[in-house]
Amino acid sequence: MHRLLFFACLPAAFAASANVAAVEAGQTSPAIVQANGVQLAYRITGPAKGRPLLLIAGTGMQLIEWPPELIDRLHRAGFRVIVFDNRDAGASTHFSRAGSPDWAAIFGALGAGKRPDLPYTADDMANDAVALLDRLRIARADLLGISGGATIAALVAETRPDRVRSLTLIASNSGNPKMPMPADPARLAAIPPPSPNDGAPQVLARRFAGYRALAGRSSGFNAEVVRPLIEQTVARDADPFGFARQGAAMLVLGDLRPRLARIRTPTLVIHGGDDPLISPRSGRDVADTIAGARFIAIEGMGHDLPSTKSATIVSAVQANAVRAR
Repeated sequence: MHRLLFFACLPAAFAASANVAAVEAGQTSPAIVQANGVQLAYRITGPAKGRPLLLIAGTGMQLIEWPPELIDRLHRAGFRVIVFDNRDAGASTHFSRAGSPDWAAIFGALGAGKRPDLPYTADDMANDAVALLDRLRIARADLLGISGGATIAALVAETRPDRVRSLTLIASNSGNPKMPMPADPARLAAIPPPSPNDGAPQVLARRFAGYRALAGRSSGFNAEVVRPLIEQTVARDADPFGFARQGAAMLVLGDLRPRLARIRTPTLVIHGGDDPLISPRSGRDVADTIAGARFIAIEGMGHDLPSTKSATIVSAVQANAVRAR
């Protein structure tokens, strides 16, 4: 399988080791807003006068998958946190009529130097984030994105620097073709590919396998915690190809370094030292490309957000936000 195709087909998996019930506890239910021609489900929590922080989810990730301990620590650090479902995820608009991406046609177009026929682009997803800020009347916000969400956050910082106070990129990919992708294919081989006949049980099994494979080996994987969370995600969204359409939008971006080099926002790049999908070398490449960016490798963290690393992550995010002042 083509390495980029493999990347695009992987669901996000961000395991939290806190109690899943805490995801909803004390927080408002998601609202729906029309923005950039799509409906976006979002939720705002934290101190009313806190500093706005927009979290941008990774490929296939839903707003309920952000670890509760991470959100709670961000609140205590003074951030008013906005989470949302990207298009084709969760309760936001799905492009189900587009079905599964036609990978042969996509790679054929790329090989011919043409633009593939996709229902939307990664820049459309970046514009969604800006449109959401518009609807919420937030002039500028700190941005934190993970995996595919890091790419979206970087595109916002490149195209709309006036809207971004600070930028944090977790598990980010530079698109450099010389970087290994995936970083550890053997660990990811257990994730079953999607099928047109998939129902909720198959989607559940694939997402569970993704969580297990992408978790850092030393940070632990708690099946008893992960399973009910995934059941919630499937109840909200059992679309078997939404994440693949998102992945296709990311895939066709190619080498991001020319665009990353135009970013002037104070930037922090965080990467798990045990990330089996995107090599820490790629995260370092992102930091080396963005002027003045700082890089932190967190040992034992995979392509996930384990609650045991929340304190380290939030401390670094807060320091970068202070730097942006």
